[in-house]
Amino acid sequence: MRPNPILATLLALCIPLAGCQRHVDEKSVRAFVDKADDAARKRFAPEICELRGKNFKLHLVFQGHEHRIGPTEVEMDRALFCKQAGTFSRLRQYKLERKFIDVDVAPDRKTARVSTNYVETLPYYEPDMMPATPDDFDKFQIVDTHDESVVGIEGGDIVFLSTESTSSQELISKNSIKLPYD
Repeated sequence: MRPNPILATLLALCIPLAGCQRHVDEKSVRAFVDKADDAARKRFAPEICELRGKNFKLHLVFQGHEHRIGPTEVEMDRALFCKQAGTFSRLRQYKLERKFIDVDVAPDRKTARVSTNYVETLPYYEPDMMPATPDDFDKFQIVDTHDESVVGIEGGDIVFLSTESTSSQELISKNSIKLPYD
């Protein structure tokens, strides 16, 4: 049987590329999550979106600061998620801290389940008011989030395939903490 020159060429091109993967392992998944966290900290939507698979789904349960009102549940596909990610580019004060990560690689090494806890600090703009400037807010919101994500290989890169997210929001005075501008 003759070797297939097209296959050999593709393999030769794929090997030197860092993003061309066939399996996941704990080290590569942790590096991927670090990359995703860095993209979130920069709040650059195209970079955030490229880390989501073409059929990405997010299921979010969000408990706002008014605990007398029950949590809100939202389902987002990749397109809606990316549109929402674009709104974060306007933020000038933002802090993301990962508190916990656990990676469980599937036996076939095609996917991994990633459990994380994050705390985000960002301005809180009143829902019915249009801010005149990015500084036009009185409170910061602290959002505590637990994510359960499935990551896998798509197009030779590790991507988020789905995420189940549970978040709760707390408001604090704008003067109680200092967040640097970036």
